[in-house]
Amino acid sequence: MKNKTSKLTEFIIFMAEDMDRTDFWGICAQMSFYIIMAFFPLIIFLINFVGRFIVQFKDYLFDILKEYLPQLSYDYVRTLIDTLTKNLADNNYILVLFTFFFATLAARAIMTGMNQNYGNHESRSHLKIWLLSFLFTILFAISIILIISAYVFSEAISEYILVRLGIDQFNIILMNIFTFIFSLVTSIFLFTCVYVLAPDRHLRFMQGLPGAVFSTLGINIAFRIFLMFMNHSTKYTLLYGNFGGLFALLVGIYFVCVILNLGGKINVFFSR
Repeated sequence: MKNKTSKLTEFIIFMAEDMDRTDFWGICAQMSFYIIMAFFPLIIFLINFVGRFIVQFKDYLFDILKEYLPQLSYDYVRTLIDTLTKNLADNNYILVLFTFFFATLAARAIMTGMNQNYGNHESRSHLKIWLLSFLFTILFAISIILIISAYVFSEAISEYILVRLGIDQFNIILMNIFTFIFSLVTSIFLFTCVYVLAPDRHLRFMQGLPGAVFSTLGINIAFRIFLMFMNHSTKYTLLYGNFGGLFALLVGIYFVCVILNLGGKINVFFSR
């Protein structure tokens, strides 16, 4: 018991000292800025291109966004994406350029944050940094596609096979549980890749796993709490008017960046 208490105390002291040593809150703000810049182009890119192969991709994507975003932010995001999708329908090459430009900037900001967590100085060439940033963008896009494909797959099985065969509701619930677990595993794999490859000094896969598990569970729990709070509060609308949805989205993305960086620090602690 004493060993566990001393380990917890050591962990808290380490986190406090490390957050004081690094510009923790500043790097989280920088990361959230670039991620919000990449958010809309990436979503529109996925809708325009993946939507050609998965007919209901847009609807499933909005269903997932609605599950994690406050109603205020969801309405703002949906309205803006619908408008931009119509206006950019004939400018696919420009859309691809903007998507990968801002997405790679967001990935570079994440790499900077991970280097700060490990106390590393960036020594990789600009070409390697851009290639890694591009890789992270592709991994993130593939993760979204896989998660949505799992939703499509589970719903198709539930509707066309289980229901028509008269299989009870319990098996449909099992399919939903499978989809949820699949999305968690996909997220853990994605975050592990980020923690392993983003720092200048690469980690082993198992060294990046604790932070990835923390980030996946932390983001899911934090967003549920944030969602409940925002949906029962009208202060953002009163304070920011039409920009309330955007501000709430920024706060949510900032929480994601905080949790992502905390996961990096957890990896630092356990890999010492």
